[in-house]
Amino acid sequence: MAMKPLDVSRFHQDEEFSKLLVGRRDVDLVTAALEIARDADPELSFQPTRDWIQQRADQLTLKIASCADEREMLEQVVQCLSGEYGLRGEDDCFSRAESSFLPQVIASRRGLPITLSLLYCAVAERLGIALQLAPAPQHVVCRLQTDRAVLYVDPFTEGRVLSEAECLAWLSVRTQIAPEVLLPTLKPAAPRVVVERMLLNLKNLYAKQSNWAALWPVQYRLTALNPTSVEACRDLGIIAAHAGRHGVAVTLLRECVPQLSEPDKSVVMQQIADSARKLAQWN
Repeated sequence: MAMKPLDVSRFHQDEEFSKLLVGRRDVDLVTAALEIARDADPELSFQPTRDWIQQRADQLTLKIASCADEREMLEQVVQCLSGEYGLRGEDDCFSRAESSFLPQVIASRRGLPITLSLLYCAVAERLGIALQLAPAPQHVVCRLQTDRAVLYVDPFTEGRVLSEAECLAWLSVRTQIAPEVLLPTLKPAAPRVVVERMLLNLKNLYAKQSNWAALWPVQYRLTALNPTSVEACRDLGIIAAHAGRHGVAVTLLRECVPQLSEPDKSVVMQQIADSARKLAQWN
């Protein structure tokens, strides 16, 4: 049985996220990230973040023009963003939602690997440098294909510029994954992959914090991106129940039941009963 599609009209303001919902790849990732941040701050203005990125590019234009090669260009970007502006990561970034939101990352100068990498790529793009996100497990980095080699930048660790061999060796130690397994993950990430990764970071964090109200819009986006996923629908229903949206929870979970395995089905049926009982009490 096919699941009913979610109401995606809630994303009418989100031009870039809406592109992902119809399979488009021409997505401005800075704007898409800001659309996610707006879930936590409905009054968020996007322009200050865009201005900051353009100002850093303007600041670097003359220096980049005088560089001898791509590595020197990357080092100039690193010197500006990490050296002058202090962008980098810290372990406690992984326990703060603000580390996923570009405006707060710019303000605090601290962020997750993916948000820092996004800022690096956005500044580089305005300078004509084709820096791209590479979605390595546990630690997103930036990659630049040159005529001679591929270079990587780790914005989280003060913007280190690495060769492919150096990047693989370091990531292998960090992740305990063999270099030959890691290598395919260092290809450029499609916009959908980047957005889903940002959403999953927030989902995992909010779930650990039991912050159901904040988790609801995050899971709604994930479910909209994966409309045929029974697991995404199930998670949205369970989150709805925890967030006090019991009518929505009952509707979503009932829709999932026929497609669930027996262990999941018993848990979901119990949640349906609990939410239905609470609805009856309120009515």
